[in-house]
Amino acid sequence: MVITVESGASKTDWIIDGRRIRTKGINFSVMSEEDISSVVACVANEVRLELDPSSASGVKVYFYGAGLVSDMQKTAMSGILEKFFPGASVECASDLLAAARALWGNGPGVVAILGTGSNSCVYNGSYITANVCPGGYILGDEGGGSALGRKFLADYIKGLVPEDVAESFREHYHLKYPDIVNAVYKSANPAGFLASFAPFIIETAADEQYMERLVIENLRDFITRSLLAYRHDGEILKTGVAGSVGLACSRWLQSLGSEYGIDFCKYISSPVESLADYHSGKASVFAPSLY
Repeated sequence: MVITVESGASKTDWIIDGRRIRTKGINFSVMSEEDISSVVACVANEVRLELDPSSASGVKVYFYGAGLVSDMQKTAMSGILEKFFPGASVECASDLLAAARALWGNGPGVVAILGTGSNSCVYNGSYITANVCPGGYILGDEGGGSALGRKFLADYIKGLVPEDVAESFREHYHLKYPDIVNAVYKSANPAGFLASFAPFIIETAADEQYMERLVIENLRDFITRSLLAYRHDGEILKTGVAGSVGLACSRWLQSLGSEYGIDFCKYISSPVESLADYHSGKASVFAPSLY
């Protein structure tokens, strides 16, 4: 049995011998080990592997997750998975390597993740050779849903949003100022809260100039602060995009790509199905990498 897992801040997709299960997101940087264990336990219970210590013998678990930025975190995540899938072979890597393998397989290319957060890298077909640190939803994540939501809410609470847009937002979400502040500064998943407004913003941007400007500014920030770092000698950057926000913003990315010399040539919403194919029949394909 091969279990392939791809997790972001908002959701986790598990493919278990072709069967797909979706749970809430796992992000090691912002979640406690207890909370992560509760998510893993639900899946393990559903496939009934944790009931018999020998039942996971021969099982291979490939886990790719947001927030896995150090060897210590990967070791801790492996320990959680081994607890609930005893006897399984477990390997963990970042969601960035997941996107690279899903988009490019064993070939080279630039990777752009645009989902709840954002990230990017240069991939040589085996491992990641360059990465601009994303910074997370406070210090970075330009281009992603959390940054887009943050831009909008920052204007909304100060009365800078056009009134017709503000009225539509109030009708959709019924949020008052204290609700927004509490969710951003006290909730368990502030990045997910901020990103939850991205679909509304992107859909409205088709007909509203203010919202379209926010979307374009957010994508432009990602390109200029991350992707352009990988460009040398005026070369065209062959770039694949992973994530629901990237897919929804493809028409703006195409336009900006022409402006900056970036060929956004591939789009996938979720890497997990491509990763399951990538790992099918392979005992271990993780190359040594910091990512």
